[in-house]
Amino acid sequence: MGLAVIIPNLHSPVIDEVIMAVLAQADETLEVWVVGQDRYGKIPDHPQVHSLITPEPVFPGAARNLGAEQVVADAYIFLDADCIPQSGWLIALLKAWETNPNAGAISGAMLIQADNFVQHCEQIADFHEYLAFHPPSERAFLASFSLLVPRKAWLQSGGFNPNLWHSEDMDFTLRLRIKGWQLFFEPHAQVYHRSTRRTWRQFWNHARQKGVYSIQVRLQNSEAYAMPIWSRSPWAWQVLAPVIAALRTCQIYSCTPGLWSHLYAMPWVFLNKLAWCYGAADGLRMMKGCKKQRG
Repeated sequence: MGLAVIIPNLHSPVIDEVIMAVLAQADETLEVWVVGQDRYGKIPDHPQVHSLITPEPVFPGAARNLGAEQVVADAYIFLDADCIPQSGWLIALLKAWETNPNAGAISGAMLIQADNFVQHCEQIADFHEYLAFHPPSERAFLASFSLLVPRKAWLQSGGFNPNLWHSEDMDFTLRLRIKGWQLFFEPHAQVYHRSTRRTWRQFWNHARQKGVYSIQVRLQNSEAYAMPIWSRSPWAWQVLAPVIAALRTCQIYSCTPGLWSHLYAMPWVFLNKLAWCYGAADGLRMMKGCKKQRG
């Protein structure tokens, strides 16, 4: 059956670089499915590349589900449209799968480098757990920017939640773990992240939106992700946001020695976590509002 690389795309200006980097490492049996929209016409014309253009923009999880419906494969590799695989990426993912045959999902790693300072700070704040200097390890949940999922695990998972804008990967991998699958991180399967977020306003808004969805995913998957009682209060997140953000920032740096040479980014990591906390408060208010409507 081979492998299928599935890429959710919403007008990525580097989708051509992403696809060609995949094809450079693959044999003729691998299929690439790009799902979403491509206003720049960047998807290459290649016999192994298939494009599924949606009439309207769809969330990444929905796009991944649509892609997986198009092809039967031994494993699906979900890759973000702004993540360019580096040399050895595919081999490293497959070796990790061979080493861990019971894995429900295997995540790759990100290089810490970025195109500009805003992206660099976001890289540290959002992906510090997946930077390439970490050792291989089993994880409680994984990110989906570069994620191998064996077909058997995919069929049991129920797919990604199509209604989540952010944190759909946390939700997906937490559900895999609840079903008994192991999750692994492989640092040698590296990608270069070419995010389109280049301003501090985009940096702040993205972090806040992540907080909106992430807190909901964590609470809804309480069987796999324990949350303290106070975390269900939007006012707690709102009032304690500076304290929580400061503690989280210190925790990130203290637990990640590879970041000690990047201490200059610490104030921006703090701002990212501050925005996340305010987003978490927004997300809890949304949950309460939905419950009242249903009641």
